[in-house]
Amino acid sequence: MFKLVGEDTFHIDQTRCIIRVDPAPGFKYEYSLYIDGKSHELYTDEMTRQYRLWLYTGNAADAEATTTTGAAQEYRIMLKLDTLSLFVNDELRTEESVFVHGGTDTKFLLQDTEFVLQARSSGNKHDGIVHTLLANGVAVPEAKIQEIMQEPVSILQTN
Repeated sequence: MFKLVGEDTFHIDQTRCIIRVDPAPGFKYEYSLYIDGKSHELYTDEMTRQYRLWLYTGNAADAEATTTTGAAQEYRIMLKLDTLSLFVNDELRTEESVFVHGGTDTKFLLQDTEFVLQARSSGNKHDGIVHTLLANGVAVPEAKIQEIMQEPVSILQTN
């Protein structure tokens, strides 16, 4: 026999997660996810304030952005705002920023794609600094962390 309600604790890397199943009216159940002791919604809100995220997929038609198998290379580029740490596919990069007119540029090369992370003043003290990512001179749209964390994930999916 097994319990249908209650909570189960698990870890993803060093992060403690809890999934809680509570009874709801009419033989239904409500599921809640807590990450680092915070509700999923609060956790994603904090992530949105702490990080900037860009998802870049090299154009498969562009020989510079393809891998040896001919598939497009995908990159997840994250900037942690309080430390200005730059992560590419969850690996910390140590890149140097150069002062330019109006802000800084951080250049780095992945495969044959040149990326430039620009930090510029918004001109508005409430908005602060605006970060823009360029790939081979073309702006990469910023991804919304909340939307990505809401995407359905199959427990059967393998990567």
